Amino acid sequence: MRATPPVRRRGGGAAMLDWFYNTSILITLPLFVGGFVALSCLVVIGVRPVVRRFVTETKEWDRALGHVIGTFGVFFGILLALVAVAVYENFADTRQATIEEAGDVGALYRATGGLPDDLDGSMQEVLDAYLHTVIEVDFPDQARGELPSASDTQIDEFEALLHSVEADTRGDQAEFQQALATFDDVIESRRARIDATALALPALFWLVIWVGAAVNAVLIAFIHFTNPRLHLLMAGLLALFVGLVIFVTADMDHPYAGAISVGPGAYERVLEQIVDARE
Repeated sequence: MRATPPVRRRGGGAAMLDWFYNTSILITLPLFVGGFVALSCLVVIGVRPVVRRFVTETKEWDRALGHVIGTFGVFFGILLALVAVAVYENFADTRQATIEEAGDVGALYRATGGLPDDLDGSMQEVLDAYLHTVIEVDFPDQARGELPSASDTQIDEFEALLHSVEADTRGDQAEFQQALATFDDVIESRRARIDATALALPALFWLVIWVGAAVNAVLIAFIHFTNPRLHLLMAGLLALFVGLVIFVTADMDHPYAGAISVGPGAYERVLEQIVDARE
């Protein structure tokens, strides 16, 4: 198995993305949502004089605007919902992949105990080193958007040890086949975990979301309100909810980074409950 060189996932604007995902949610959430609400209120303040100046038939204007806002709200709401669901499914699949890999490594660690030729100790040492590498190196690399390759060394070493096993008896052959099948499961779940590093919404989706959010703010500002405070309150509350949805979606968009992220907890539990317990 050849090591895969680290590849950066993020292109332009990487510094801004790194800041967003590496900064505490106690800072990013108020800044993001607060800025979103402030911009929406500024749009209302800027558009209100234009509406009051040019709109003479308020009933006709409100009726037409109601149809436009209702139609737009349906499409924009469906878009946000579908995007949020898709991002959450990617996040859930990534978390499941890490849980499966950790469980497969634990099962493989146990399966090596029945192999002949006194290779079980060497194999278990390699698996111990693999878990530490995944926790200490792979996950930080994935949080930075890099495809991890550090644990390839342990995978190659374990594969070489496994193929050197000489199973003579039926019992040894059964144990070897079980270990081989479990190792295949580890490789499959590991590949799913690594592939999830590149999961992200296409840039075009984000463009549509931001354009939709801007259109939503403008349409709310077009409403003919006599009381400016109520107008700002309504625009601010709607912007607050839309901003929260976009923030959560953006935070989960990269499964290994941000406040809502997949961590190495499953591997740490395997180390504690299986590996360390046998030493």
